[in-house]
Amino acid sequence: MAHKIALKKARLYGGLLLCLWLAGASQALNGQSSATKERDRGRVLYEIAVVRDNLKKDPSDDKARLELAKGLYQAGSIAESQQTLQPLLAASKPPLEAVFLGADQEYLQGNYDKAEALLERAMAIKPKDDDVQIKAQTKLVYVYYQTNQFAKAQGLFKGLESRIKLPYWDLLKAFEQQKPYQISWPANAQKTDVPFLITDPLPVISVEIQGRQIYAFIDTGGDTFVLDPEAAATLGIKPLVSMTGTFAGGKKAEVGLGKADSLKIGDVTMTSVPIALLPTARFSEGLTGGKYTLGGIVGTGVLKQFLATVDYVNARLTLRPRSEAGRTALRAELKGRTVVEMPFIMAATHFMLTRGSLNDKESLTFFVDSGLASESAFAAPNETLNYAGIEIPETKVREGNIGGGGGAGFATGQFPIRELGLGPLTQKNLKGSYGVAPPTAYWGLGLIEDGLISHQFLRLYSWTIDFAEMTMIFAMR
Repeated sequence: MAHKIALKKARLYGGLLLCLWLAGASQALNGQSSATKERDRGRVLYEIAVVRDNLKKDPSDDKARLELAKGLYQAGSIAESQQTLQPLLAASKPPLEAVFLGADQEYLQGNYDKAEALLERAMAIKPKDDDVQIKAQTKLVYVYYQTNQFAKAQGLFKGLESRIKLPYWDLLKAFEQQKPYQISWPANAQKTDVPFLITDPLPVISVEIQGRQIYAFIDTGGDTFVLDPEAAATLGIKPLVSMTGTFAGGKKAEVGLGKADSLKIGDVTMTSVPIALLPTARFSEGLTGGKYTLGGIVGTGVLKQFLATVDYVNARLTLRPRSEAGRTALRAELKGRTVVEMPFIMAATHFMLTRGSLNDKESLTFFVDSGLASESAFAAPNETLNYAGIEIPETKVREGNIGGGGGAGFATGQFPIRELGLGPLTQKNLKGSYGVAPPTAYWGLGLIEDGLISHQFLRLYSWTIDFAEMTMIFAMR
């Protein structure tokens, strides 16, 4: 029964948060146009080849240079896109579109200070253009969100407030001058280990929220800590903001955003913790066989505050300080083990993207989302299956399919995978899922998301996420 759950909260914050990123702007910041919807990776690579050839013939063609940088960005080749764009940004009067693209490049790589500087530069180029100001300041909301600088959001959109519908801006403002995620370690503590109570189909741990113990599962497909509304009510936690989320199968549901006074995981305590309110108890039967009542979800926003290891091998979550001392301790612990490191980028609030492969197709962009509770290791949209030459499977509504928004009734199908790779890591003879991702998933981030790779692949490793260095570290059994 558990493996029939298509538990996909990624779109709670994925397609949703992209829409929030766009809210209030007159043009899409990185969204879909009608032309984009009909393009797949094969078409983008063809366009890249054509414009690259044109630029070789005339290196002074700034229009071709910008088009090449945009195409490389869409294909997930961020470093090459950045290198291509640099001559335009070095000009005394760079094209506004190039400045925005440069800011997006820096944001994806976690260089938030550089992204902020470029967005301020964009605003200075057209200080009286409201659309430009809204576009830049909307992006700044997410820079401040990622860097825990919530107070800086108070000064945004002056004189433009009536045009702004951006729930995450409202959330940041609700914190006023209070800094989120204030971390308190016990004296001399260098790490905390939290045992998995259950590993499959998703890891479940015990946490404390405002002094109350609850059970939560770990899912990097979600952003903040998610708290069940019934548990929130007993703790006096009320939503500060509400918004509509998009979930598995394109289902939609209302989501509240709020704040918890404290969250304790293992021996470490965080105060002023952003949370989302979403029913989680309904997942208890499928994920724990009814053994534990699930009151929450540990998402990427929480893990990002630490050097976090989702250790499937030793059935534990390990949190270390996000510091060089933490990295030194991790390296010492991993000494002698086979270790693979790979860079990643992060879009929107939590979409950790890195390079992967599907059968014979390489240099794909995969969302590393641990929260697909299924026998499938991978989920892909029709564009990816067509590009990889995989027949789109027959779909049907299956008993037990539940999305993060609670919506059932969406059809899914499975397809065989000969070989699936994440960076240099490869596994053979796996299953993939079709129908989980909403129709907008492929282009929803402004660059191609070829699919998501999840629990059935990740569970063979000890997986550390270093958000400061934007590196994933996988240690073998």
